[in-house]
Amino acid sequence: MKMTRIGFAVAMLAAAASSHAQLSKAPVVAAPVASGSSSVYIVQLAEPPLATYTGGQRGLAATKAVKGARLNSQSAAAKSYVAYLDQRRATVLGRLGGQVRTLHTYSTAFNGFAAVLTPAQAAQLMASADVVSVTPSELRHLDTTRTPDMLGESAPGGVWSMLDGMSRQIKGENIIVAHLDTGFWPEDPNFGDKQNAAGKPVAYYATGTDVYGPPPAKWSGICQTGEGFTASMCNNKVIGARFYAADFLASGAVPAALEYMSPRDGDGHGSHTASTSSGNSNVEVVNSSGVTTAIMSGVAPRARLAIYKVCWTATVTTQTGCYTADTLRAIDDAVADGADVINFSVSGTQNNYVDPVETAYLNATAAGVFVVAAAGNDGPAANTVAHIGPWLTTAASGTVDRAAGGGDLTLGNGAAYSGFSGNFFGVTGGSLVLSSNIPAAGQTVANANTCLANTLDPTGAAGKIVVCDRQTTNSAANRLAASAEVKRVGGIGMVLLNPDTATPVADAHTIPSVQLPSTARSAVRDYAATAGGTGTIGLSYNRSGVIAPVISSFSSRGPGLGNLNVMKPDITAPGSSIVAGVRASLTTAQRNQVVAGTLTPPSAVGTLSGTSMATPHIAGAAAILRQLYPTWSPAAIKSALMTSTTTVKLSSGAADPVRWNYGSGHLNPNGAAIPSLVYDTDISDYGRFICGQNLAPPANLGKCDVLGSIKPWNLNLPSLQADAVVISRTLTRKVTNTSPATRTYVASTSLPGWDVSVTPASLTLAPGASASFDTKLTRTTADLGAWTFGSLAWSDGVVSVTSPLSAKAVAFSAPAQVQDVRTNGRGSVVFTAQSSYTGTMSLSTIGLVPAIVTTSTITAPATQCFAFTVPAGMSFARFQLFQADTQGATTDLDMDVFRSANCTGTNVGTSAGGSSDEVVTLESPTAANYSVRVTGYATPATGATYKLSTWIVGPSADVPTLKAAGPTSVFPGGSSSIAASWNVPTGSRYMGLVNFFDGSAAQIGSTKVLVDNR
Repeated sequence: MKMTRIGFAVAMLAAAASSHAQLSKAPVVAAPVASGSSSVYIVQLAEPPLATYTGGQRGLAATKAVKGARLNSQSAAAKSYVAYLDQRRATVLGRLGGQVRTLHTYSTAFNGFAAVLTPAQAAQLMASADVVSVTPSELRHLDTTRTPDMLGESAPGGVWSMLDGMSRQIKGENIIVAHLDTGFWPEDPNFGDKQNAAGKPVAYYATGTDVYGPPPAKWSGICQTGEGFTASMCNNKVIGARFYAADFLASGAVPAALEYMSPRDGDGHGSHTASTSSGNSNVEVVNSSGVTTAIMSGVAPRARLAIYKVCWTATVTTQTGCYTADTLRAIDDAVADGADVINFSVSGTQNNYVDPVETAYLNATAAGVFVVAAAGNDGPAANTVAHIGPWLTTAASGTVDRAAGGGDLTLGNGAAYSGFSGNFFGVTGGSLVLSSNIPAAGQTVANANTCLANTLDPTGAAGKIVVCDRQTTNSAANRLAASAEVKRVGGIGMVLLNPDTATPVADAHTIPSVQLPSTARSAVRDYAATAGGTGTIGLSYNRSGVIAPVISSFSSRGPGLGNLNVMKPDITAPGSSIVAGVRASLTTAQRNQVVAGTLTPPSAVGTLSGTSMATPHIAGAAAILRQLYPTWSPAAIKSALMTSTTTVKLSSGAADPVRWNYGSGHLNPNGAAIPSLVYDTDISDYGRFICGQNLAPPANLGKCDVLGSIKPWNLNLPSLQADAVVISRTLTRKVTNTSPATRTYVASTSLPGWDVSVTPASLTLAPGASASFDTKLTRTTADLGAWTFGSLAWSDGVVSVTSPLSAKAVAFSAPAQVQDVRTNGRGSVVFTAQSSYTGTMSLSTIGLVPAIVTTSTITAPATQCFAFTVPAGMSFARFQLFQADTQGATTDLDMDVFRSANCTGTNVGTSAGGSSDEVVTLESPTAANYSVRVTGYATPATGATYKLSTWIVGPSADVPTLKAAGPTSVFPGGSSSIAASWNVPTGSRYMGLVNFFDGSAAQIGSTKVLVDNR
């Protein structure tokens, strides 16, 4: 079987705004690369990894999981295939003479290795047909409670009250959630497997009753010890922990003073994300005064946690982050270990579907693992969303329904005042007393009025809420001292009144306390001075009138830079001011004591914001769905989450109209848990999508010439999106009924400025049955060039499954390419263009440009590399092989294009069909050195001679040899005949471009012209 060629990249070429520049100089064939400084490279090998191997090697059975199941990395077949991959890897490494430092090997979600290589060694590897790509490792960065209540999970009838088939509550029971992050803080009760006598979770070292059974039988991970981390810190809650630092250290980075070379968290980020997704229920939040102020829980509190530390804090901040070679090994291990869900709160590519991490996650999806990744923190700018692969769920961040420091005082006369407090003791009511009325013996009224230490009389304060004025010096120490004095004399609460316009502060008081602004001072004091005056202190953050969720300002926005027919981000979850576990704040000396084992550090809680915080909410919700529906695919889980969302709002309270901000809507686990229609996607569909992007899918997903391609708007996603629509477009989807009964669903749509027709408009489906439908979008009044957002919903009268529906109308459409074959140099071709506006149209041409032909001979399985320079401002670059130019009717050549001079690094295009007709086109390419790798897959034994044709086309001072003519006026729905003609010397292939402009001189389209005059 032929292995499809893949190239991994940091960034694919994106179209630029301008196409006006100078024609490039002649390409130069690359010379051998000289040895130079070494760096870390990720090498992908040709065989498929364990997750996608479907058989084909003699004596090695398939290992890819069947639909509805997860990969079994411990099967005999899996172990045999991994051994085979190990042998193949050793063969490739052996070609470098054994002088290579290997950092990681990969077999499960990615096949290859990471090694320290010189540029010459990297180029040498790329000359092997066993090697698909050699990519430099990258540094990526982290994207940095009552959210289960906000999400409705803990409410009566919420998903936590549901039961699975084994009569267990739906809290993620026995689902394994893997976190690739900064590690975890083992002293946090979020991560313990025991409860104390009061039913509260306790840390691993504390006495308590076991509340978890052994790890699920499928688990095969390990507990890796290291600095400040012993085997006892793993348990039946955190069932495994590993750390990966080879790439980090190979970069020359030095760990920061408070970092740990172990799974122990040196930053706090990983502890926060892990406790958010799957921290234990009923964990007490203790403030800086040592008082329990709240109870928190993870979204899936009974899920098991697997920790993979891939992110590090360095002494040099620019070296702090997560290195891709380390990350890839963690993904590989997480899938092999048995993870059900992977949480990746780390940045990623914004424009490449096949970079190493995205590809590994695609293979993880094939293994049955649900993956959620952070959208990034580069908002509010558009086109900044990361992790654009449609197989991933990409999370945006929204605000939570809390007002900062929410605390209220309600008087016995019904008057209510809003203030600030950081406590959650619960509602506290009682008689009010002015502190100025109960001075201790020998104390002045003025001192008692501000509740200075030892100024109050216990007889007058005991059992009452004491009303104090804040000291003139407005410091945290003075404010906390006031509540401490009230506590000393037996008061049950304190009201602290501002005597000036200073903003109240939510302090960590030791008794129920609320600080009120000066506008409330006179009324509260007057009422407290009356006989029988009472008050109630309410300390919930969930103050009424808070508008939420609103998209966080920092959350990265779409549309993505990959393909505008695929919506990103996918969904929004709480990500602003999230309270969860973090690492304790220690001195360097205390850190060293932890490493020495002479200090057991405390736990800690902190508030963080970022799409990093939104991501684990999605991971927890996915764990809940995986428990409830264990045979659902990752795509089905994603569909249920995306089609059950609630409204994201503007700060005014109105619905946010721009889906690029938030995707499908706000996470709603209760709605997602209701079985209904899902948009399921087979892994081969993702392969067809990748083929449609002129890239090669991972090995064993299928060859593009066999798989075919799919229009991006027809990928079976739970969002429907159509870019660049002229007049109309039809989108196709398939849904599956996951409910236990036959149901009839009726479609309804909303998309302003468009006529939307769904066919059929009604679907009656038995349990497990599927049906396809078409959605035709026809523009009516929608503005040209602007996105319109709406929805498509299927409802059975009880449950509504709602998908985002988005479209952008454009003014003009012309064929991407026309061509002509003739032996003389003069000719013409006529083609048709469509318009959707009324106005004028003009045309201009570039070229024709003759091909630069490179002739060579190759024998399978060799590879050859040719370098070219593309200057700035080019309209396009075309690299093409023709079967007609290749010796041997059955010769099969493949082609990869890289943004480098030596066929390593960023792969920007792949063509690997079943013959030698291969083509890669780069639109508006970035000025850079490029190289083309030609691989001889099948050739005659004596080799095959072939010709590589290259065109680098852009505006030139020369008079164009390509002419074009067409109508000067167009109208909506009209078709225009365009005539292109030329007069060039015979004996070459030529390419040129016809550009179209509207009345404002804005370019509205283009058509390439290929002329074969040989």
